[in-house]
Amino acid sequence: MLATAHNRVIPLSIPAGFVFLGEAFFLAASLLFALHPEAFAVPRHPLGLAGTHLFLLGFGVGVLLGAMHQLLPVVLETSLYRPEWGYPVMVLWSLGVVLLALGFAWVPSLVPWGGGLVLVALLFFAYHAYLTFRQAPRWNRVATALAWVVFYLVLTPFLGLLQALSQRYGFYDPERLAWHLLAGLGGVFLLSILGVGYKLLSMFTLTHGVDERVLGLLLFAANLGLLGLAMGERLGYLLLLLSYALALYDTWRILKNRMKKALDIGVRHYLLGLFFLGLALLALPFNPVWAALWFALGFVGLVVTGMLYKILPFLVWTHRYAPRAGKEKVPLLKEMLPEGVGYGAGALLALGAFLVPLFPGAGWVYLLGVFPHVYALWEVMRR
Repeated sequence: MLATAHNRVIPLSIPAGFVFLGEAFFLAASLLFALHPEAFAVPRHPLGLAGTHLFLLGFGVGVLLGAMHQLLPVVLETSLYRPEWGYPVMVLWSLGVVLLALGFAWVPSLVPWGGGLVLVALLFFAYHAYLTFRQAPRWNRVATALAWVVFYLVLTPFLGLLQALSQRYGFYDPERLAWHLLAGLGGVFLLSILGVGYKLLSMFTLTHGVDERVLGLLLFAANLGLLGLAMGERLGYLLLLLSYALALYDTWRILKNRMKKALDIGVRHYLLGLFFLGLALLALPFNPVWAALWFALGFVGLVVTGMLYKILPFLVWTHRYAPRAGKEKVPLLKEMLPEGVGYGAGALLALGAFLVPLFPGAGWVYLLGVFPHVYALWEVMRR
């Protein structure tokens, strides 16, 4: 599971801190989207850029950083090199996200400062991850996926900061914006969700012994596909479609061989997220804005919220109740989360994400789904 002898020393405040800072950014981004949907349909609109970075860099990357502090020891079968280094990463990253959002929306001079802080934070995290990777007694393809994610976590803000500085110093190149988007959406989120999702899906369904070679082929095809799109080659798009087909095949194999027959809330959210990923890929050649909305709100939003319903209760139960189990009455793990609230939130988020490209006012539906989601996680922390 998510806690082993290797990572029990990681304070709960590190993953939980990243998660709840991410949740704050999630709420802010969704509110901005509901109030100003027109800003997200226009490339480089100031409010659209602010909301996009709050959602992806704040919510998506925040939850990813929190999860990776727990997952790296599990996947690599070793301990984090210095768990306490998570705190400066958290401070620098969160402050950078705030400055970026304020800079995009109102004070442009803050953008390079925010981007610089985020880049420093992610460079520090990457160095920490590198030192942890070096300790691994053995390697697997999930570790390869995490290594690629760490690479793209650094590349994405570097390209974004370069773009911001180029506008100030006169060497602006619009092509670099596409590189920044591909590194962030494809490199960070596609690879992290499909790579980490492979591990988590197997854990949540009690599936053992699934061959990892398909995941290796998926990573190869996805990276080549992203490079092809960056170079303007149509083959890149076909390779991304191949990656999606491989992800569906891998998911089918995991579910086919599962020992836990009932699909829980996290798995159902993951499957719904894969549906939105398919929609996004199909829409990409015809309407990139629709594709980006379905990818971010549907794929990233649903998978991340669903995985949190599994990860956070386990972390809280492990840190708070595991030492007392067998000595006194403690709540069961399944009692930690109000599942009905989580399913209700997921239904609203899915409906809002699906309708937003067609009816921008559906952003209010998506926002309504954020509140019960945050409440469900807050209840986990209170128990």
